[in-house]
Amino acid sequence: MRVGPAGKAKQNMRSLPLVVITASLALLTEIACAQDVSFGQRIFHEKADCQFCHGVNGDGRGDPRAPGRPADLHKTFLTREQLIDVIACGRPATQMPHFDKYAYEDTDCYGLKGKNLGTDTPPHPHSTPLTRREIEAVADYIIKTFVGK
Repeated sequence: MRVGPAGKAKQNMRSLPLVVITASLALLTEIACAQDVSFGQRIFHEKADCQFCHGVNGDGRGDPRAPGRPADLHKTFLTREQLIDVIACGRPATQMPHFDKYAYEDTDCYGLKGKNLGTDTPPHPHSTPLTRREIEAVADYIIKTFVGK
């Protein structure tokens, strides 16, 4: 069955709302992602003060007074979920703090409680704890800005 010019125009008019909706969703997703990255950037540099150890550029060259040997975030192979875990739970037996206020108390981290780790329990942050949303935003910022770059 052949469709004439009038039929094609009618088909195109029917698909127009779908195209507009799809384009709008793509734009909103891009705006939301940009806002999350911007939010994560503010948390990284200000509230959590990750730059103190990891450096402004995430290269592990932070303040000389920073404890331990901070990771170069450009070279990490961690997935988003693994980054979220490390930010929330810290790294046992290192100076990487846990930013989840309840890590190792109410929340299991790596399947462990603080009483299981003793002195290897990651320290509290020198700044302030973060919410889950803030932790996720920092992970997204790290991935978007540093990983592999």
